[in-house]
Amino acid sequence: MYRLISHSSKISPFPEDIYRAVKQVSQYVIGTSYIEIGDDYQYVNYAGETMILQLDHHRLVKTPGFEILLTDIDDLQFGIINDLVYVTITRDKNDYRFLLTYAKEKEEIKEENEEVIE
Repeated sequence: MYRLISHSSKISPFPEDIYRAVKQVSQYVIGTSYIEIGDDYQYVNYAGETMILQLDHHRLVKTPGFEILLTDIDDLQFGIINDLVYVTITRDKNDYRFLLTYAKEKEEIKEENEEVIE
C-alpha cells in the first residue's frame, strides 16, 4: 500500500516553460537574417517573410499572426554579443539568458541590372 506523504505543485525548481519556449524560438531563428535587435527581434525567415518576436502584455509572441510562445514574463531583451544573438527573459526578478543563433544581418538585395564597381 502506498501513502502520499507530501505533494508539491512545483516538481522542478527550474522554469521549464522558459526552456521550451526558447528552444522553439531558436528553431525559428537559426540561420535567418535579422533586421532589428533590441526590445523586439525582427528577422526574415526562410520564406522571405518578416517576422517579429516581442513582449506583449507579459507574453512572448511571434507576429504576424499571434503565436504566444511564453506567458508570465516581466521583460524581454535581445542582444548581440561576439556575433551571437542572445535573448534575456526576466521573470520574478530572475534573468535567464540563452543563445539563439549566429548574428547574420539582412543584406540589401541588388537589382539585376545594377553593376558592381570595384
